[in-house]
Amino acid sequence: MAIKVLIVDDHTLFRAGLKALLSFQEDIRVIGEAGNGEEALKLIRCLNPDVVLLDIAMPGLDGLAVTRQIKDYNEGIKVLILTQHENREYLLPALKMGASGYVLKRAAADELVAAIRSLYAGKAFLDPAITETVLADYRYGGMMEETDELDTLTEREREILILLAQGRTNREIAGLLHISSKTVDFHRTNLMRKLNLHNRIELTKYAWRRGLVKP
Repeated sequence: MAIKVLIVDDHTLFRAGLKALLSFQEDIRVIGEAGNGEEALKLIRCLNPDVVLLDIAMPGLDGLAVTRQIKDYNEGIKVLILTQHENREYLLPALKMGASGYVLKRAAADELVAAIRSLYAGKAFLDPAITETVLADYRYGGMMEETDELDTLTEREREILILLAQGRTNREIAGLLHISSKTVDFHRTNLMRKLNLHNRIELTKYAWRRGLVKP
């Protein structure tokens, strides 16, 4: 029986390339694709895939939130994060949310295929390029220690938090930091998830309370 795979990525051409690549594997069948987290969750309930290939940076629900909801819905569905992000700020939360694998988009095709097969067989799979990150975190107790939630933010997330608290719009922040509005939205979603906040007003009050900006 072929491994049923659902592809979730907001880039249409990237999804098409993955689908074409996997079509050459006799034991893997792409049963659907989604361009955002909300669409992915609907398809998962309809199609019941074995493995979900999931990007982290997506509009609306990001890959981390989707991973958590997938595992809440059906623990047996395996989540393989396929992303360009290789730093611990994304890797470790993804694993904690329940992802069974983490592969970088620059990985070789055979590595991705091997990852899908490993997850289907009940094994974990980490891209060799980021394995050292996990080992280093384990050696120094990073996954075991309680840390200040502010310390979990990346430098870019702190910048965006401060600008949001100053009343800047997404478009203004994008222009100041030379990034896209979509990227700003992605970081804002991550900020709310990491800090357990729900909107811009709560983010602003948090920044005031932590002394990042003055009211």
